[in-house]
Order: sequence, then structure tokens, then C-alpha cells
Amino acid sequence: MRRIFLLALAISVLTHLLLLATPGFQLPADNSHETLIQARLEPLPLPKPVLKPKPVVEATRRPRPRPMPRVKPAPPAQPIREPIAPPAPVTEAAAPAAPAPVETPPAAPRAPSADASASAPATPPPPPLNAMPGKAEIRYTVFKGVNGFKVGRAAYIWQVIGDRYVLTSITEGTGLIALIQPGKLVQISQGHITALGLAPDDFWIQRGKPTPDKTAAAHFDYRQHTVTVGKMSNAITVPLLPGAQDILSVTFQLAMLAPFQDEQLLHVTTGKGLKPYTAHVVGDELLDTPLGQLRTLHLARNAEAGEDAIDVWLAQDYNYMPVKIRVDHSKFGIVEQVISSINVEH
Repeated sequence: MRRIFLLALAISVLTHLLLLATPGFQLPADNSHETLIQARLEPLPLPKPVLKPKPVVEATRRPRPRPMPRVKPAPPAQPIREPIAPPAPVTEAAAPAAPAPVETPPAAPRAPSADASASAPATPPPPPLNAMPGKAEIRYTVFKGVNGFKVGRAAYIWQVIGDRYVLTSITEGTGLIALIQPGKLVQISQGHITALGLAPDDFWIQRGKPTPDKTAAAHFDYRQHTVTVGKMSNAITVPLLPGAQDILSVTFQLAMLAPFQDEQLLHVTTGKGLKPYTAHVVGDELLDTPLGQLRTLHLARNAEAGEDAIDVWLAQDYNYMPVKIRVDHSKFGIVEQVISSINVEH
């Protein structure tokens, strides 16, 4: 079979060679669908720009200018009156200075007549105040009863900064009294020093534990002429009376006014109200103290309308600072504070 296949293949090859070698022999061609295709590369046309419609602007009419109002002639200038400035408060912080008003020339002073000078007596200037130290710390021993049973200790701290003062008092029990009545009695007074003495701004008193029901205060408003007193949750406002002091500052106010011969009428608050306080001069006394025998000025305030009687001894050799204080309480009896040490810095 292999030989037959090879023989048939050889015959087929020879037959094709003979046909191709014969002259004039051509293979049939189909030209019925012959077309000539020509291709030419050209650039693409650019896109036409799209024109945006122009916004239609409506014509607006400009408003006609209004006629200017007629200016009336200015009235004749009136003379400028100088305002009356209220008195500067003693305790309030200094307010920013207002622009100075236009001053008018003062009128020529008229000579006082003889009748006017005779009928209007000149007001005497206040007496000079006793010079107080810049800082002082006084310590006391507290006794109770006529026999003088020691029950505690107290300290007064006095400090002056410029024209302001701060006075602090701390009293506490010792021994068995500290166990029975724990806590401290703290009083703080602060304010200004004026030509008339102390002008308290604020006063606080705290009895025992630092709770709102144990704390009372007093605020002195010299602009409104009022004093706000009471506890934090229940305060009242009362009129400010001449010589107003708190129960702590009143002793040092008397020290600044000393020595004096006549009685001194002051109005004092304990954080509950403002009541009259008249200090009578008992006289000069020699007082025996742990510091030795001291020359003192003895002052007394009698018990009035349920108020406690108070006696104060001011040391003449220590700027009349208090060296002994006795309070006759309506509830607790007699309680005395006697000086044990003093440290003064001028």
C-alpha cells in the first residue's frame, strides 16, 4: 500500500509539471468582484465652539438724588455748666477716670461780710489719729469665769498696706474645751484707713465648722450708704450710720482715736445688724500682765438691750493696742483675753 501511494503521488506531480510547462496555459481568474480601494489620511475637523448665551441685563433706572434738607441756623451757644461730681466712695475700687468737663472761669470771690463770718462758725478739723504700726501680732490667753479658768488661746494679726488694713482674729479652745467645743472662731475685717480712722469694707465671722449656717458677713457700701449683713443665704440691708464698725475693727478704731476724754459713739455690727456702741472712759490704770506692769486706758461699754458688756484695756506704751478684753456674755458669762506676747513691726 505504501508503494501504491508513492506511485500515485509521483504521477500527480508529473502531471502538474507538464501542465505548467505547456505554453499559453493560465489558471482561471474571477474578476467579477474586482474593485479599487484607495485610502487617504486626513485630519479630523475641529469641533465648533459652543457659544454661551449672553446674560440679559435689565436696564435699571438710577434713583434721583433727594434734595438736601434745609439746615436751620444753630441756636446761640448756651454756657456750659460744670457737673457736680459725687463724693468718691471710701471702699469702692477706683473707677477709670472720665474725660474732664469743660471748665468755665470761676467768678471772682466775694469778700465775706462781718455778719456772715460771725454767724457761721468754722468746723473744727478732726483730731489727729494715733499712729498704728505697719504690722503687729498679739497673742492672748483666754480665761472663763471670775476665778480665771484657762479655756483657750487667741491671736490678733494687724497689717497695713498703703491706705488699707487687714485685721484677723483666731480663737480656739484648749484642753477639755477643745474636745467639748471643737473648731475655731475666725473673724476677718478689711477696709480703708481714712482721716477719721478705720472704714471697714467687709467683715466675716465663722463660728466652729466652715459651713454656710455658721458663717455671717457684713458689706459696707459707702456709695449707697447701706450695710448688708446676715448669713450667706439670708442677708438684709440696713442704713449706714456714722462711725460704722464691725465687732473686730471697733477695738482698733478706739486705739486710733486714743487718747480721748469724752465718750465715743460708734455703730457696730456682729454680722447680724448695726447697733449703737458707746465707749465710756473709765480712766488710766496699771495692769499686771505676763509682759509686766503696763500703763493702760480703760474703756467700757455697758450692756444695752440684750447686748454684751465689754471692757477694753489699751496699752499706752504699745500704740494703745488692746492688751486685755473682757466680755460679759448674757449666755456664757465672763470671758477674758489677757495678752501673753506681742510682736510689733513699724
